[in-house]
Amino acid sequence: MIVDGRLRTQDLLDVDAFLRVYSEPHPQGSGFELSKLLAKWNIHKVKRLRSGMWTLFEGSPMLRELDGLISERVQPAATKYTSYKARARRYSVHPKELPDRWRAALDRMEDGMPGLAMIDGKRQPAPSASMLTTMRTKVCELVQAARWAGLADELTIDAAIAYEQSLLQRERPLSLVTLKSAIRQVRDFARYLGAPDDVLAHLADRVRYHERRANGYTPLKEARVLALPSYKEIFGMAFDLLGDSDRTKNAKRAQFKRNAAVAITLFCPLPLRVADTVMRFGEHITWDGLGYRFNLILSKNKRPYTAPISPIFGFFIDQMILQGAGAEHLQDLRETCFRGRRHLFVTYEGRVPHDRYVSHLWQQVLGTGSHASRTKLHDQFGQLGSRGVDLALRACGQRNEKTAESYRTRAFQMLAVDKAHADMMGEITDAEWKEFFA
Repeated sequence: MIVDGRLRTQDLLDVDAFLRVYSEPHPQGSGFELSKLLAKWNIHKVKRLRSGMWTLFEGSPMLRELDGLISERVQPAATKYTSYKARARRYSVHPKELPDRWRAALDRMEDGMPGLAMIDGKRQPAPSASMLTTMRTKVCELVQAARWAGLADELTIDAAIAYEQSLLQRERPLSLVTLKSAIRQVRDFARYLGAPDDVLAHLADRVRYHERRANGYTPLKEARVLALPSYKEIFGMAFDLLGDSDRTKNAKRAQFKRNAAVAITLFCPLPLRVADTVMRFGEHITWDGLGYRFNLILSKNKRPYTAPISPIFGFFIDQMILQGAGAEHLQDLRETCFRGRRHLFVTYEGRVPHDRYVSHLWQQVLGTGSHASRTKLHDQFGQLGSRGVDLALRACGQRNEKTAESYRTRAFQMLAVDKAHADMMGEITDAEWKEFFA
C-alpha cells in the first residue's frame, strides 16, 4: 500500500504507535477513553492517525470516534454555535408579550382545560398539542398586526380586520387554505377566551367567507401529496441513498444520506406526527433479541403505540446503528446504543438534530414534510374500502372517521367513484347491458 501510494509511511507509524498504546490494559471502547489515550498527541498527528486508520480499517466504529475527537479539538461543542443569533420575528410578537389573560388561556389549553366562557351552551375544548403551537403563533401575529395598525392588544373587530389585511399583504401570497386556517385559529381562540359576541360573529362570518373561497381549491399540500412517488419508488430511493452513503467520501454527507433513507421509509407506512419522531433506543424503540418494536405514547391523544417493526424496516434501523461501520460490529454497537439510550437520528459528530429533523429530511428528498405521509396512507388504504379506512385510522393513531376525511385528497374521491362504478357494472348482466346500454 505504501508502494502504491495509498498509505504514507508516517501514517503507518502513527497507527502503529496508537495500536501499541491501545493494546495496553485499560477500559476501551468509549470516545472519552480515546480522548484520554490521545491527550498528548497534537491535532496534526491525530489527523494523520485518522488518515491511516481510514485506509487500513475502513468500516471500523473507531473512525467516528476519531472524527468526533478531531472536531472537538478544532472547535469545542460549547463554542460551536455561540455566533448564531435567534431569527428576528417579522410578523409576530414573542409569546411573553401577549396580554396576561391571553397567556393564562394558552397555559390552560396546554393543560387540556376547556374554555371558561359558554358558547352555544358548551365550552370551547382545548386544542391538541400540535394545534396549540399553531394557535399561539396566529395569536402572536394578531397582536403584531394590531400594533402596526395603532391598535391596543385587544381582541376587537378592528384588530381582526387588521390581522386579515396583514395576511393578504404578505410578500409571498398565502394560499386560500392557509388564510382560512389562520382566521379559524383566531376564531377558536376568541371562543376559548370568551370574546364579545360582535367579535365572535365577525370572525365566524370571515371563516365562512374564506371557506367558500377555498372550496374547490386544490391545496398546495394536496398537490405535493399527489406528486409523491409510490411506496415502491420511495423504497427504491431509500436503497439508492444507502448505496450512495457507502460511496460518499464525505463522512458527514454520508451520514445525512443514511438518516434520510431511514426517515422516508420508517415514517412513510408508519406515519407518526413530527412530535413523535424524536426517538431513543431502549426507550421509544425496543429490541427483544429477534426484532424491534415501537414503544411510544402518542403526543396527540396520549395513547400507547407499540407496533412491531417489520424486518425490512429493522434493516434500516440497523444502518442507523452501524452509521457506516461494518456489519460485523452490529451486535456490539446495538448494545452500546440501547445501553446509552442514544437518539435514533444523530449527526456524524454525534449531535442530536432539531425536533423537526425527520420532516426536514422528507423536504430535502421528497419535496414536502413528513406530515404528507398521513394523507398518502389514507389515499392508498382508501382504495381497499371500509377495511382500508380502518387500517389507515389505526396506522395513523386515529379513532374518528371524520378526522380521516381531512387527510384524503381528491385522488381518494376519484378512486372511490371508480370503485363504485366497477361494482355497479359488475351487477349488470350481459343481457341487460345489451338491452339498456348498447
